[in-house]
Amino acid sequence: LRTIRFPSRGRSTPIGYPLYSSSLPISHMKMRWPTVKYEEKMQRFFYRLGESIGVHPWRWIIALIAFTAISSIGFVRFQQLNNARIQFTASDSPSHYEGRVLEQFLRQNGSLNMIEVMIRARDNGSLLRDDHLLQLQSIMKEITNTVSVLDYTSGKEITFNEMCEPYCKKNEPLRAMLSLYEGNYSRFEVTYPVMDMLGQEVFIAANVYDVDLKEDGETIKGFRSAILHFFLVHKSRNVMHAWENKVVDLLYSNKYPLLNSGAASDNLVAEEIRSMGTKTAPLLLIAVFCLMIFLVLSSIRRRRRESKPFESILGALIPILAGITTVGLVSATGLAFQSIVVSTLFLLLAIGIDDVFLMLSSWHRTDNTKEVKERLALTVMDSGCSMTVTSITNLISFGNGVLSTTPVLQTFAIYSTVASIICYLYQLILFPAILALTAHKEYKKVDEECRSCLPEEIETISVMRNHRENALKWLANLVTKRWMILPIIPTLIVFWALSVYGIINIETDLSVQKLALPDSRLVQFKNEYDKSLKAMQTYAVVVSNPGDMRNPKKIEEIKNMVHSYENASYAFGEKSTFFWLRPYEEFLQFYSSDGEDETIAFTYKNIPAFLNNDMYEYYTGTLRINETACELNEPACIDKFLFSTGFTTLVRFNEMYPLIAEWRRIASLYPSLNITTYTERSNFADQSVSLEPVIWETLYSEVICMAISFLVFIPDPISIASAMFSLISVNLGVFGFLALWGVGVDPFSMASLLMSIGFSVDISAHISYHYYENKAHSPREKMEETLVEIGWPTIQGALSTLFAMSPILLKPSYLGLVFLKTVFLVTLFGLIHGLVILPVLLNFFTSIFRRKQVHQSESSEAVNGIAPHRISIKSFTVPKEDR
Repeated sequence: LRTIRFPSRGRSTPIGYPLYSSSLPISHMKMRWPTVKYEEKMQRFFYRLGESIGVHPWRWIIALIAFTAISSIGFVRFQQLNNARIQFTASDSPSHYEGRVLEQFLRQNGSLNMIEVMIRARDNGSLLRDDHLLQLQSIMKEITNTVSVLDYTSGKEITFNEMCEPYCKKNEPLRAMLSLYEGNYSRFEVTYPVMDMLGQEVFIAANVYDVDLKEDGETIKGFRSAILHFFLVHKSRNVMHAWENKVVDLLYSNKYPLLNSGAASDNLVAEEIRSMGTKTAPLLLIAVFCLMIFLVLSSIRRRRRESKPFESILGALIPILAGITTVGLVSATGLAFQSIVVSTLFLLLAIGIDDVFLMLSSWHRTDNTKEVKERLALTVMDSGCSMTVTSITNLISFGNGVLSTTPVLQTFAIYSTVASIICYLYQLILFPAILALTAHKEYKKVDEECRSCLPEEIETISVMRNHRENALKWLANLVTKRWMILPIIPTLIVFWALSVYGIINIETDLSVQKLALPDSRLVQFKNEYDKSLKAMQTYAVVVSNPGDMRNPKKIEEIKNMVHSYENASYAFGEKSTFFWLRPYEEFLQFYSSDGEDETIAFTYKNIPAFLNNDMYEYYTGTLRINETACELNEPACIDKFLFSTGFTTLVRFNEMYPLIAEWRRIASLYPSLNITTYTERSNFADQSVSLEPVIWETLYSEVICMAISFLVFIPDPISIASAMFSLISVNLGVFGFLALWGVGVDPFSMASLLMSIGFSVDISAHISYHYYENKAHSPREKMEETLVEIGWPTIQGALSTLFAMSPILLKPSYLGLVFLKTVFLVTLFGLIHGLVILPVLLNFFTSIFRRKQVHQSESSEAVNGIAPHRISIKSFTVPKEDR
């Protein structure tokens, strides 16, 4: 029989003194699986790597710094992309196609930029009061006629009027209505939602909100909000964005003191998301400073020369180096940086600091009478195996996100995956190299090192360490009591019940307000905007294949289709419909009949004349025509057309999805017309539905992948089962309690879930791996030595993670708070499971399933007379047959 050739991690014997102490021959390890051979090879590899680092530390340091410098060249291609409408919705979402159809219809000879401006009275009163009415008209005129930007193509200053065709008349109903009220508005009776102007019905509900009506329920007494729609069409987006920025400056300039104004657009939302990342990134420096202090305090030992404050500071800087390398490498591929990636940099700090605690713990457990290279070899072998297990689980967690169809999640996962790999390699190599360069201090006497008045030994540290170890031993003694399983089971049942309750009642919603800092102007604007929009919103319906409208049946089909939308759920009704066909028929009736009430056949010939008429010119933007075909009265005259109609009550994205699905169902009833419906909320509504199944798919796939990784690195069924149980339980709790804490299902919580799965397994993996590796005789001894060895570094790593994320409180945002809440819950539940529940399970099942095997093995030893082997450090060479 051969003996186990792996290091004992019992505290009573330092690592490598003697290096191997196996009191159980192979026959006692029947529960080990064949995959143990991979672990043996991994330990040999890390031992040799540690030797190499100990002999040539500067070579490794220079090599990685050079790699960082080369990677930094990738910053040349650094770019940011924060388009929430595209990046926060699955790439295969129907809304992407619908949005492209509408954009292709709306834009003419250039790109399209849509801006919405909301104007309210500062005292929240009516805008129809004389002074307020005057300022409202003035600001509308200034935006339309005065605000100008330089057109780089022509070299001239251009205003909105030069960039608005064919959408210059979008706000004409409001302008016409206000013109009626100039002077003494009490003389006019303006009705809502449609007013009569020179015998023509004009729909004003798309511009007038928060309306107060008289007793008849139709006549306007006043309104508190005006919403203006500005559609810009230009070849250069920079020109449109420059005009937009000037308008925003005007709105917030206090030039019109009676009014409170704001604006929103996709570009402004992107700017706010970018600003959130820019303002959050400096908090990394505070996080690094906090971690340095924590690391320095944690590195102080009883013997002053064994303390590692300088090394700890450098260890805290290694994740920063890894972060620079990560961003440089990923940027070199052309993948755009997004604000959510800032959270990856905070996670990188947490991961890196956790590894520092592990390696310092392993280093201090080595025999300090050995040479530096031997101590480093043992340190890297001991901590490297554990770091590899947790890094693999992080890679699996983030790797699943790489397969996501939601671009922002995919980007987050790619950056996090690369960051995990780089940080793992940098800490595994650079920190041991730092230890190799500074380890000589431990071998000096204090009077040789310095003659300061500081004592060589700090007894307070020794007392604190003894208290800590006694507490961990007491905990180990407690969790290995057989009766501990009794209170654990009902506690877990209550914990799971609360978690399931939270998951059942979780909301799926992402509002634009969550994409910016709470004090941003955009958040304030959207809060007021959404309140007003409950009264009425419009959506567009694009008909891409009108067919031959000279056929009465085709006209009837089109009218039936429009009627279906006008009577859909939450529809505002026929009065909210902006459709060119009805006024065109009136136009034909007026100009083609002899005054008699007769039906006029549809003809394409009069379409150009209709659109050129002053009364109907604002329908120009809703038709795509070929004038040559119109003159010939051919169907090719109308290539496609658009109409809009209104709906009411619904504002939240998750509430809107059933209505959007109904619109799509109506479109499917008229396949020959090739109908596409779209509202600005379609993308986010689709996202609210697509994420929920993705969460469960992610959980299922990652649990399976984690089990496979545990099978390879911890080839012990009891350790695997216990660790997987803790993994599932912790993530169930994190997800459920996040819901109870007010966090819904959105891309941010999905990203935090990926992080949660990776982090939650760290503590369980550390405990399970070291428990599995420990060769003590009884489960109680195994658990005591495991907790004393790895328990405190695990707690330090968990606390460092909280310290790394805590600076987010200084600049709170929804994104930052979601990750902070996740880290807090992962840390809390992870520690409870790792230090209490997991040990109870390990002890309980070990006692049950291995008692018989231990008795059989002891009998076998008595019969065969085989004594356990002890192999010294000098004998650690690869056997010839293994080379």
